[in-house]
Amino acid sequence: MIVLRIGVSISMIYLHGYPRLINFSEISSEFADPLGLGTAASLALVVFAEFFCSLFLIIGLFTRWSCIPLIITMFVATWVMNGGKGFIFQEKSFVYLICYISLLISGGGYFSLDFKLFGEK
Repeated sequence: MIVLRIGVSISMIYLHGYPRLINFSEISSEFADPLGLGTAASLALVVFAEFFCSLFLIIGLFTRWSCIPLIITMFVATWVMNGGKGFIFQEKSFVYLICYISLLISGGGYFSLDFKLFGEK
């Protein structure tokens, strides 16, 4: 699980979270608002999930809790934002979703801070 946890997190941070974090002010006015929270609030929630929750996953701290915002984000990306476009547009967010659900079920594993601090698998 360590390879999945770290690999998917680095990919999420590098391709999605970090670019949105450093360009927050430029893209906040035009970011999608699928849940009606406002564009800046939607972007802030996505950045929290894609960047900060992914950082927690890399170190294996609060692994299961960190997966929940990522699962919600990928669910919205897969079925709300790309729902009517066909599976080719949904594929990447769907693969991320499956990875995060797997991590939610399995936890951080032996090589995680969760295990070292709490004895939790």
